[in-house]
Amino acid sequence: MMNYRCIIISCLTLLTMGYSELIMAEQPTPSLPDLTNNSIEATKDTELLNTLAKLEKDSWEAIKKRDTEFFRTYMAPEFKAILVDGSTANQADFVRNLDDFQLTHYTMGKVTLLRISHDVVMILYKINYEGIQQGKKINESNIESTSIYVQRKEKWLEIFYQETQAPKL
Repeated sequence: MMNYRCIIISCLTLLTMGYSELIMAEQPTPSLPDLTNNSIEATKDTELLNTLAKLEKDSWEAIKKRDTEFFRTYMAPEFKAILVDGSTANQADFVRNLDDFQLTHYTMGKVTLLRISHDVVMILYKINYEGIQQGKKINESNIESTSIYVQRKEKWLEIFYQETQAPKL
C-alpha cells in the first residue's frame, strides 16, 4: 500500500511539473521596450526642433527686413497671434503691421519642442527684442514665446503665435 501511495504521489508530482512547464511555455515572453524605435523618434524630434528653430529665427530676420513675402508663405492662412501688449493679429494684420514696426535687435533663448500630434507641434523659447513701433521705441525683454506649427503638404506652417511677459522673480 505504501508503494502504491508513493507511485501515485510521484505521478501527480510529475504531472504537476509537466503541466507547469507547459503553462510557462505558452506565456508570451515579456517584450523589452523598442529602444530602436524610440531612438528613431527622438532623432526625428531633434531634427524637427532644429528645422523649426531655424524657421522661427528666419521669421525674426524677415521682420527685421520687413519681408512681407516671407510671411505670406510662412504662415497658415488662418494664422492668429496674441502679442505681448495684448493685441491680436491675423496673417493680413501681421503683414500690414510690418510697415509700422522696425525691429532693430532680438535675441532668442533655447528652443524646446512639444509634439502635439504627427503634424502639429509647438515650440517654446524666450525672446528679447527692441525696435520702433509707430515712432515709439520699444524694448521687450523676458518674453515667453510660443509658436504652433502645422504640417501641410510636407511643409511646416506657423498657425499660432503668442507672447507672454514672464513673471519677474
